[in-house]
Amino acid sequence: MIQYSHMNEKNSTTKGWGVIEGTHTEFWDARPVITGEMATWKDLFKLFFFPKKFLLYRFITKAVKHKSTGAHVRILDVGCGTGASVIEMKKLWGKRVEVVGVDVIAMQIDVARKRVKEYGVWAEFQHYDGKRLPFEDESFDVVYTSDVLGHVRDVPAWLDELYRVLRPGGRLAMFSESKLGKHAWIRNCLLKRGLNIDPHAEFHISLYSKHELRALLYEAGFDIKRMYSTFWAKFFAHPDELYDALQHQKNFPILKFFNKIFFWIKQKTHPFSTAFWELYGLVEMLTVGRWVESQGYIVLGIKYPKAHKIKSP
Repeated sequence: MIQYSHMNEKNSTTKGWGVIEGTHTEFWDARPVITGEMATWKDLFKLFFFPKKFLLYRFITKAVKHKSTGAHVRILDVGCGTGASVIEMKKLWGKRVEVVGVDVIAMQIDVARKRVKEYGVWAEFQHYDGKRLPFEDESFDVVYTSDVLGHVRDVPAWLDELYRVLRPGGRLAMFSESKLGKHAWIRNCLLKRGLNIDPHAEFHISLYSKHELRALLYEAGFDIKRMYSTFWAKFFAHPDELYDALQHQKNFPILKFFNKIFFWIKQKTHPFSTAFWELYGLVEMLTVGRWVESQGYIVLGIKYPKAHKIKSP
């Protein structure tokens, strides 16, 4: 993950993404979902329960399949963390892809280099300053980036960098944090009353609405093929993400009551309830996700040549 502002020195707790360090950084150590020598049908089935990964990897798979026989697909993972997604992509597509990971936290890059050896794959990792990517123009077929944009100070400049390193017709596979959308009714109701239940709010410095995000991407030169909103039913699906913020409030007794019930049920029925809701999330994205405006968007885009750089809708 990338950037890490608005942090307090006194914070040293663990949240959903990873450990918050007192040095104003958040260290996210995620393990890969695919751990065998190569991805098996069981691993592919497992991805159904990781809806963001499923949709992003499916989009990249099309690029891998369309590449001529014997040619490598070059993939750049921007904000690679400790390398989980890099490892997964190498195990999914093997020698057909060359994967490079970059991150602004040097410690995560160090861990990633050790992690790929642990999982028996080879990939390149580089530390960078979060501004200019250390690569030549048009040097990658795919840019993959997840949970990063919301931590970037200068988003237009950052998107220009993604555009610069992509080849014409290259694919952008992104998950971006966002502002609350108009259909996130419960969360909007709480926010209007002064309660932000986003567990990562202190790290998010660049959040946009769906319309604003789409406009930024178009301005950067990307043709957006699909945008999927994630987990409209978060109150039911992820009560654990709302629990701490909501249960410490004196107000909202009805919401607190139901949140406590859903939280208890999810704890008692894990991992089955977790699997159910993640599968539900995938179904939701593929059915109503293109129209619902909740919070967080999967973005699947194509780079247009500069001569045909498209205008914002």
